[in-house]
Amino acid sequence: MPKAKTSYPEIDDIREDLDSLKSNVVELTKHLKHNGQEQSHELREMATERLDALKTSGRKQVEVIEKRVKQKPVESIGIAFATGLALSYILGRR
Repeated sequence: MPKAKTSYPEIDDIREDLDSLKSNVVELTKHLKHNGQEQSHELREMATERLDALKTSGRKQVEVIEKRVKQKPVESIGIAFATGLALSYILGRR
């Protein structure tokens, strides 16, 4: 005698819920990946802009220092010598 298949509606409901959950997880991972790529792109742009700003600021500071050294060369040499002497004293104590 062949076995009769018994159908349980609860199992069918669970199967449908699992299928729905699986598709939701797939969609969620797609959205997370997309959002992660967007955020990565935004962070890269922000870092590039910040780096450009720092380069510009650094160049301006170098120009200011160059002008000051040209205006007062003896004072600049004295400051450089004193700074070097202080650093050698500090680093020599290790």
